[in-house]
Amino acid sequence: MDNIFHLISTVSTNEDAYGLALKGAEHGTAVLADAQHGGKGRLGREWASPPGTGLYCSIVIRPNLPFPEFPKLTLTAGLALCTVIERLVPTVPFGLKWPNDLYCNGRKAGGILVESSSPLGDGDPFAVVGVGVNVNTRSDDFPVGLREKGTSLLMESGNSLDIYKLFEKLHVSLLGHIGVHEQQDGFAEILKEWRKRDLLLGKEMQWLTSDKKVIVGRGMGPDGNGQLLARDREGKVHEILSGDVQLFESDQGK
Repeated sequence: MDNIFHLISTVSTNEDAYGLALKGAEHGTAVLADAQHGGKGRLGREWASPPGTGLYCSIVIRPNLPFPEFPKLTLTAGLALCTVIERLVPTVPFGLKWPNDLYCNGRKAGGILVESSSPLGDGDPFAVVGVGVNVNTRSDDFPVGLREKGTSLLMESGNSLDIYKLFEKLHVSLLGHIGVHEQQDGFAEILKEWRKRDLLLGKEMQWLTSDKKVIVGRGMGPDGNGQLLARDREGKVHEILSGDVQLFESDQGK
């Protein structure tokens, strides 16, 4: 594919793809790297990218959607990723943790970072969908602090996978799911499938509010706008707009 840039190493595929998008890169243009030295996740966290073991890629999308719809693209991308992994590793249970993580057996196997252009900038608005998946990563490849929290497709299935073939399938899946999202009531279809894989649904979880208050509630799943809903122990329903959501201790590992 002419619009795929395969790099041996880079600081961040998201930064590379964003730069290409600013220069007019077309819908579907992608950057794929064997290693990253400055990979990042949500909330500014570092994404560990051991060389040659994972999928590190970013894809430029120019969806036919109003800009206020762009935040929902994280869920669309998550579904696109999860459906590909389910087909490649059908014997292993994978699920999605709102808003952007791929999990298996209580451990994180992948994540998504969507970065959008400014709606006030020149040209058509765009987004960059960054995807990191631990594919052939072994436990010793993870930083010590992540060995109890991270997993990989190899660790869960016992089989190594062709990373580039995984990328090709993800590329097709993402553009296909974006196409569904663009249709009338398309996000409702995305959300219907996303909810089937929702790891927080019905589970007790905790999160930090904007005023630094910790709240515990039971997950109700994302609403029609993609925002997570939870009911606290007093019965109040909260709309979680962003932030770090974790399973409450009593539900850890379930």
